[in-house]
Amino acid sequence: MPLYFITYIILFWIPVFILAGFLWKGMDEATRKAFWITVAIMSGLTFAMEYVYIWLDVWTFTQSVDPLIGIRIWGVPIEEFEFWFGASPLFMLLYLAFDRCWPNSVKKESTHA
Repeated sequence: MPLYFITYIILFWIPVFILAGFLWKGMDEATRKAFWITVAIMSGLTFAMEYVYIWLDVWTFTQSVDPLIGIRIWGVPIEEFEFWFGASPLFMLLYLAFDRCWPNSVKKESTHA
């Protein structure tokens, strides 16, 4: 069973679609644009760093430890792409959700004596 693949669908992609469904309509155009730019930058950097880690043998993949689907892109299991391109939108949407729920918790003015 491709546990690695299923796990990342459950941990990343299902929450992404749920959060996006709740948050997207309430976002203004500038926030949407900033979201996509940030996700693109984060995904690109994660993609590049993962390939560096794979090239340096920091990350390895074996069927005996992590049963994989078997589809590879440029020598990397498709499960890693699922992770790379799922984590960035999830964490950006979580940030936006927390900001919407508690808008003043981070933006408190500091007072100096």
